[in-house]
Amino acid sequence: MSGSEKDQVRPALRQLGDYLLVELVSEDEDTRTYHARQISVDRAVILVRLKGVIDPTRPSGEAFLADVRAKAAIEHAGIGSVYEAAQEEGEIYWTRELLPGAAFAQIPQEGRKFTPLTIVGFLRQVGGAMAYLAERAIATLPLEPGHLVLGEHEVVRIANLAAAGQPDPDERARDLVMVGELFQGMLETDLPGAARTWRLLGMMMGLEEGIQLSWTQVANTAGKLEQDLASEAGAARALQAKASRRERVRAVGIMLLAALMLGVLGGGGFFLFNRPSAPEARDLSAMIAIPGGTHQNHAGKEVELDRFWIDAHEVTIAEYAEFLNALASLEESMRSAYDHITQPAIKLDHLPDDWHSVLSTARAGRNYDGLDLDLNCPVTRIDWWDAHAYAKWKGGRLPTQEEWLAAATLDSEEAISAGGWGPVDQSPEDVTPRRIHGLAGNVAEWSENPERNPAFPMNAKSPVACGGTFLAPGGGVRARIWLNTREVRRRDVGFRLVRQAAP
Repeated sequence: MSGSEKDQVRPALRQLGDYLLVELVSEDEDTRTYHARQISVDRAVILVRLKGVIDPTRPSGEAFLADVRAKAAIEHAGIGSVYEAAQEEGEIYWTRELLPGAAFAQIPQEGRKFTPLTIVGFLRQVGGAMAYLAERAIATLPLEPGHLVLGEHEVVRIANLAAAGQPDPDERARDLVMVGELFQGMLETDLPGAARTWRLLGMMMGLEEGIQLSWTQVANTAGKLEQDLASEAGAARALQAKASRRERVRAVGIMLLAALMLGVLGGGGFFLFNRPSAPEARDLSAMIAIPGGTHQNHAGKEVELDRFWIDAHEVTIAEYAEFLNALASLEESMRSAYDHITQPAIKLDHLPDDWHSVLSTARAGRNYDGLDLDLNCPVTRIDWWDAHAYAKWKGGRLPTQEEWLAAATLDSEEAISAGGWGPVDQSPEDVTPRRIHGLAGNVAEWSENPERNPAFPMNAKSPVACGGTFLAPGGGVRARIWLNTREVRRRDVGFRLVRQAAP
């Protein structure tokens, strides 16, 4: 027993050696399990007693002690400790740590939910403990929700399930499924990072063909995802704090202006204020020819590419607005003409997140979500399906990763420096000698072809965005972001087009 195991003292059923047997909590064919209290050190424990007065040299006694020896050999902070095995009055028993906290068997019943960051932290801890057992070929009893205990500071520990014998691969697969299903039921699904966490849980459950995770892979992948989510949360908090400070400064400015106005009007004068007009949408439709021939891909391997043309700039808010206006002018039955054949049926339009607010803010040349917008800034908060539909409407397509990198590195990638957020043609440093802008910064860009992340070779192929972003400019032109699904929308991911024929 663990987690919900109670340690309050009740009238003892009997004393066995140094232990008071407080309460019988479970029983099977061969053993009885008790809440007990060790008298000499006054601590609550779990005591497991072999039924009957049995000679330890007999087969049943030998098997019991073999399991105890396997448990006693475990030395891992995430796994409950075995205290001792003893024989008293012809009876054989052993005692183990009573894990403090709440058993995960109870938590779903209480309706508790956890953030994606917390869930992947649970996975890292459980995966690490189970990997310790698997890597040492230690057999275990089946893992159940009641064996996982959530203690203080979101620390997860596992009851000691080691057993004598050889590990069963089918048991490992079953344990992975159990943990995946358990944590999916406790995941807050409407928070950033939920889709990536859900996918990892699905992979544990065998829902992606050809992928069978080990506990070591679960622990490593969860640890990397935990770092990513923590970093993203920190960046979001920093942006929020910056926006809050900006709003406070703005509020003070408004009050000072109001005071000034009152003073002027009170004296009989007046001011005529003219707000600077927002930049008009510029013609940013230029495309640059990239010669065919041998180019290197991200892995350093040579690939042969035909000649193609690539947008000199990322697609802008103004350009995407034209696309949406064109769709709106079509008969409703024709608005799906540019959709990818595999676009989900539940996706009914190509509006970016917060589109109407973003567009009106860009037209006014103001700040939205901490970013200064105008119509020449890159369109973001779009998924892969949106980018594909726009490209098809425009007579082009999304670039492959090989084409995108060829355009970025053809002349000299060292000459390109990452630019921050702004209009797509803003940065004189983030431009190639052929005048292709924004490959190292501003926003990352959707590519056509999915690829397996070389850092996690056990994962399935995932959609990829190429290039650095204003949130992470250090990566430069060789940076890539593996996105969980094509449905992902981010404020730092946009796109550009390629054509096979001259525009």
